[in-house]
Amino acid sequence: MIKAILIKPLDGDPAGSTREFSPEDFRRLEAYGAVRKAGADEAKKAPTAKDKRAPAVVNKAVDK
Repeated sequence: MIKAILIKPLDGDPAGSTREFSPEDFRRLEAYGAVRKAGADEAKKAPTAKDKRAPAVVNKAVDK
């Protein structure tokens, strides 16, 4: 498995997320410009739930 960083969103994961791909999948996605190989420091960092959260919605009736 090859650790990669997403350049484009993929399968609901935002750009910048770290994922693992088989060598064949990694080469195909790299050719599309969708991923790049993670460095040693980047491979250890996993995305947190906070990274994937949608922004808070403003309640127009209460927040003015």
